[in-house]
Amino acid sequence: MKKLAIILFPLLFVFILSGCNNTVTKENINTSAQSTTEEISPKSVELFFPRENENPVPVLVNLYKNAKKKIDVAIYSFTQPEILKALTNAKKRGIEVRVIVDREQSDNNVMKHAINTLLIDKIPVKVNIHTGLMHLKMSIIDDSIATTGSYNYTKSATETNDEMFVVVKDPAFAKKCEDYFNRMWNDNINFRSLTL
Repeated sequence: MKKLAIILFPLLFVFILSGCNNTVTKENINTSAQSTTEEISPKSVELFFPRENENPVPVLVNLYKNAKKKIDVAIYSFTQPEILKALTNAKKRGIEVRVIVDREQSDNNVMKHAINTLLIDKIPVKVNIHTGLMHLKMSIIDDSIATTGSYNYTKSATETNDEMFVVVKDPAFAKKCEDYFNRMWNDNINFRSLTL
């Protein structure tokens, strides 16, 4: 025990004299991995909780209805008819619409109907083919508004589940979402186009 104390005491002394600086700075953080975080101050954030009678469907339908040029959707589960109709109506108005769905969820009969409706209306749909889930619940409208949260575009998410739907009206936030969507859309190894 005495020998251990003789060895540890000088090490402790050197440590104390050299100072203990636990301050985290930008310089001492490993930045080899590309950061996906940045400071964003949204101009407007709206929260909706369906179980609190705050129905996201009319909000999302209205956002799609007011789109001027583009709507991109990455959604895990998609069976809500009003949202489907709003997307097909947007396409008929000349809005560019693209949709990415999850492979496992796309086997659901109601979701198959939604996907086929999109494809019939010439809306391109992609599905993940990687081993994980495409678990996003995100829409990007006109590169300036993004929606996210736990809310799937389904009847149960609207009427039964504890969910949160968030609308962020901020071009910087929407761009981060759009950039991620485009990486998935252009990834022909992990995603493939669906056809009728």
